Amino acid sequence: MKKTISLLGWLGVIFTIIALILTLLTTYHFTYVKYFNDYYTLQWSIFCTMIIWTINMMVFRSNFKNIVYPITCAAIACATMFFMHMKVF
Repeated sequence: MKKTISLLGWLGVIFTIIALILTLLTTYHFTYVKYFNDYYTLQWSIFCTMIIWTINMMVFRSNFKNIVYPITCAAIACATMFFMHMKVF
C-alpha cells in the first residue's frame, strides 16, 4: 500500500512537470498541443498530485509534529480548485 501511494505520488509529479512544460510551450506558441493551450490540464494535474501527496504524508508520517506538510499540500490543492471554480484558466 505504501509503495503504491508513493508511486502514484511520483507519477503525479512527473505528469505535472510534463504538463507544465507542454503548457508553457503551447502558451508561448513554440508548438501546439490540443489539451495544453490553457492552464486547465495543468491545474487538474497539480490538484491530483497535491491530494495524493496529502494522503501519502497523512497516512505514513512518523510523528504528529510534521502536520505542516500535509496541510500545505491540502491548501495548495484547495487553492487550485478555487481558481478552477473561478474559471482562471
